[in-house]
Amino acid sequence: MSTPTFIQSNLVPLMISTDGTNYYSVVCKKAANFNGTTPTNVDDTDCGPAVGLGSSQWTFDIEGVLNTTPNGATEVSAKTVLQYWNTQTLLYIKMQYPNPGGTNFYIQGDGYITAFKLGVQIGQVVNFSATFSGNGTVDITP
Repeated sequence: MSTPTFIQSNLVPLMISTDGTNYYSVVCKKAANFNGTTPTNVDDTDCGPAVGLGSSQWTFDIEGVLNTTPNGATEVSAKTVLQYWNTQTLLYIKMQYPNPGGTNFYIQGDGYITAFKLGVQIGQVVNFSATFSGNGTVDITP
């Protein structure tokens, strides 16, 4: 068995763009989870089960801490993500390793922020979460 090579999650930024060219990292990200599903329909026949596949669907769930001073040249804050949700802005999203290049790992697509939550609890910093819903297929080729 070969020696496994693991990727540290802090080295894999979640980046969003409004034009598909200029990408910005979501600042103070705690988690970014890709979710891919394919709906299925199964018909039981005398030949055995026949499985029909629907269109693949995908989302990214994002969690982070509210930072009021992101680096405007390279980062977007929860405030900007909230604005994108509120204005229903078409966004491009990318996660890759190494960054740039994505030769070991790459996911890219476009879609919308379809959910946004802001959490304020006594004794904690302000947290946010958002769901990015993909529009069409996801690209996994850098």
